[in-house]
Amino acid sequence: MKRITIVLLSLAGNALHFSRKTSINYTMMKQSLLLFIVLAFQSVSGQKVITINQKGNDLKSFYLSLNVENGWLAGQHVNWETGMADHPDATSGNHTHCSAFVAAACKRMNIYILRPPEHKQVLLANAQYEWLPTPEALNAGWKPVAAGNSYEAAQRMANNGVVVVAICRNPDEKKPGHAALVMPAELSINELNENGPAVIMAGTHNHAIISLRKGFKSHLTGWPEHSVSFYYNQGR
Repeated sequence: MKRITIVLLSLAGNALHFSRKTSINYTMMKQSLLLFIVLAFQSVSGQKVITINQKGNDLKSFYLSLNVENGWLAGQHVNWETGMADHPDATSGNHTHCSAFVAAACKRMNIYILRPPEHKQVLLANAQYEWLPTPEALNAGWKPVAAGNSYEAAQRMANNGVVVVAICRNPDEKKPGHAALVMPAELSINELNENGPAVIMAGTHNHAIISLRKGFKSHLTGWPEHSVSFYYNQGR
């Protein structure tokens, strides 16, 4: 970054020196160069990659060990802790299991998030969304990711080994919301702005890693979105 800055300033200085010795309008040249430098800095900043440290790699390995792509499968009733089918004849609670997966992962890390038996699996994501801002959640270690660039903040936390949940409620209280965990991943600022942080999730289709934009697409009305909230917990 420092080397790029020196190069840009050197080029700007040479160009301004050249404009003084020619008929080129010096003020226009100066304004154009300033705009070029601003755009160049924005481009370089956007390409900066958020790296993963050892704690982030450990968290990633743990998430992958949960084998979400083969458990918590939609269309069957599952044991919320293991993700395995447990009642083949069940006629309810068979839809999707995003919030059960989040609860199970958190429990294995000794982190409490609203889960059975305090709330049944049905519509659990909506209930978790309502629970996370409460004093009870705060006492359990959950805090909201600061306003601003929440995508970048959430990804940085996950990459440093912090548990981060991404969650939204369904405006129709009779339909499920969605919940996922932010997966440590090396992404650029541009990629985060374009697709949001990486997540691991159960749902209609389960994914060990997928962008928030794709994973939450059935719950989003547009992009950028304003319906997903992020909470983090450092209790792990």
